Amino acid sequence: MGKRPDLPKEFRSEARTAFAYLTETEGFAEPEDDGLGLVFRRGDLAVRLWYFAGRESSMVTGVLSVDPDGTLGRRDVWLEDLYTGLGCGPAQDVPVSTPTRRAMLKRVHEHAAALRRVLPLIDGEIPEV
Repeated sequence: MGKRPDLPKEFRSEARTAFAYLTETEGFAEPEDDGLGLVFRRGDLAVRLWYFAGRESSMVTGVLSVDPDGTLGRRDVWLEDLYTGLGCGPAQDVPVSTPTRRAMLKRVHEHAAALRRVLPLIDGEIPEV
């Protein structure tokens, strides 16, 4: 029998690749591991990617404000809410369910693409959606 895949580890690895544009072109620092996933930070915003493994596994992406002292602020919005609220498309473009390894890897890239569409529209300030 083969070794079971370490899905959280694979998630982090795939997310570092898919979201690399955050550090390469958007001014975010290299991601930090927060136990459930990764957090990318820059002066005004943070992007949190979480993967919940298990029977009903899922991936969620949050966009958070960053306070002047560098701590994560109180203002946070789920990516799918920003995506739909800003008119980028339907919530189906940012699915969260990850029933299989393949689906989890696909979700990482779907979330990366959705965030790429949203970032220019928020310009460092998280809107009410």
